[in-house]
Amino acid sequence: MDWVETLLRKSCEKTLTKGEVLHSLFHMIEVNENTLNQIQSDKRDFGPELEELRQTEIKDIDFHIRYYRGLVNFINGISDTKKSE
Repeated sequence: MDWVETLLRKSCEKTLTKGEVLHSLFHMIEVNENTLNQIQSDKRDFGPELEELRQTEIKDIDFHIRYYRGLVNFINGISDTKKSE
């Protein structure tokens, strides 16, 4: 997660705050959860080809939600006073 460390270093340089990064991640989680809920609640019959695509999209969005949550946990585990060398 080198890019996270770079992002946090920029945060220490006042480019982004930890809160701003977390806010952005929470927003992405919310957007993806809303999209996932819309896709899952749509009960129309799209046929086998489109159903396969729909299931792939559900898996992709679920992966992104888990990824963003993992980043939130990682960033929350880093002290606000930690500076990258």
